[in-house]
Amino acid sequence: MKLDQSQKSVFDNEYMPYIIKWGKITCWVSIPLIFIPTVALMVFYGARPSMSGILTGFISLFSAMVAWYIVDPITLFPILHVPGMYLTYIAGNSKEIRAPAATAALSSADVEAGTEQGTVISCIAITVSIFISLAVMTLVAVAGNLILSILPDAIIRALNYLLPALFGAMCIQRIMADYRSAAIVVPCACVLRYLNTRGVFKVLPLGGGYAQILLCVLIGVFVAKQMYNMKQKKAKAN
Repeated sequence: MKLDQSQKSVFDNEYMPYIIKWGKITCWVSIPLIFIPTVALMVFYGARPSMSGILTGFISLFSAMVAWYIVDPITLFPILHVPGMYLTYIAGNSKEIRAPAATAALSSADVEAGTEQGTVISCIAITVSIFISLAVMTLVAVAGNLILSILPDAIIRALNYLLPALFGAMCIQRIMADYRSAAIVVPCACVLRYLNTRGVFKVLPLGGGYAQILLCVLIGVFVAKQMYNMKQKKAKAN
């Protein structure tokens, strides 16, 4: 069903300009708010990371996320559109929650993504998913101590393995996606980790704690490029 002329006029001249205006404002406001937990840790607990720690963390996050800064807007925009993109990049969980919520709503409403109707439907679906996520997280945060207090000691001790298990699962997922490259990169990462524990990188500026991660990224990019070139040559030969 297409919009009539008056509805399209409202969408183009009132709805979208309003969304873009407040979307820009909320995005700019959210940027300094992101640093509130960090400032609170520094002010109330005296936690002040070293420049080496900051650089190491930056390299880790940048190398892991930089590709998604390019891929996500391209792949998600047809589903989320302008209102959904603003909401998603403030609330987070773009691929895990927001895009599936928008896709399910578009399918239920039998509306095509990218149309005016699809833009509104996806915006409503994403907004509802954000409210639900916020309610659940608030409940867990408020009741978290109570829940932990009634759990058996065995479960409390087991929670110490939660983060290693999560990273292990993510590592295996990446290895399965490209096991040929992983067969080279993973041993290299282990060697670099060993060299770091032996203090080899301490001669570098700021302690060198970032070197193992940066080298892993560079080696991974080089290996992936070589594997891709070999695959292309094999395809041309066949």
